[in-house]
Amino acid sequence: MKNKVAFITGAAKGIGRATAVALSTSGCHLILTDIDTAALAEVKTSIEATGGKVSTYLLNVADQDEVNAVHEQALKDHQRIDYFVNNAGISGTLAPLHLMPRSEWDKVIAVDLNSVFFCLQAQIKILLPQGGGNIVNVSSLAGKKGVAYGVPYSAAKHGVLGITKSAAVEYGAHNIRVNAICPSFLETDIIEPLPNEILDFITNHRVPMKRLGKPEEAADTIAWLLSDKASFVNGHALVMDGGMNAG
Repeated sequence: MKNKVAFITGAAKGIGRATAVALSTSGCHLILTDIDTAALAEVKTSIEATGGKVSTYLLNVADQDEVNAVHEQALKDHQRIDYFVNNAGISGTLAPLHLMPRSEWDKVIAVDLNSVFFCLQAQIKILLPQGGGNIVNVSSLAGKKGVAYGVPYSAAKHGVLGITKSAAVEYGAHNIRVNAICPSFLETDIIEPLPNEILDFITNHRVPMKRLGKPEEAADTIAWLLSDKASFVNGHALVMDGGMNAG
């Protein structure tokens, strides 16, 4: 992976930041995007302090025009991009379906689902002339199972898997692999809305490994899917949940 160029959305925190560190350690040049400019700058400084090469761009992934503009500028600045990680997402507000505000549905679908469609359109247009490349979309275990009080999030993450599979089928012959990861509960900001008693119950009674996952574990999984070690893995939704979905 040395000297490959990797583009990551939602790179300022959580899985995105951990993936940036993992890919930098593997020798990739990084293109990091987020809406949190201060946190993004801190990630850049931290990785560059260890010898990494980093470029950053402000990006609201829910805005298609902005998505297209940032991808075009990143390609212009770097000449080629080999890997894409579509990680940006939000969890949304917890509420039962019949009380879920339309505004909440629209917000979560825009950030967690529409953005993946927008990004993939821009990314495929970059990878086709290059002769290939690899993409990983960050879905969730909620993309495989129903989630009470999180209908917009679960719907969006199910949609991400549908997009992933369709893209893999369409572009596999063009040497473009598209995969997804489906993490459950990781130690990131996205679980902050959950009360501690719910997290304790999940950890002690739902996850066979009796712990939450770490963003670094998701990052290592993403790095493997992007690498040549996963060269025949395409259209796959890799579950990483400590065994939660097995029981």
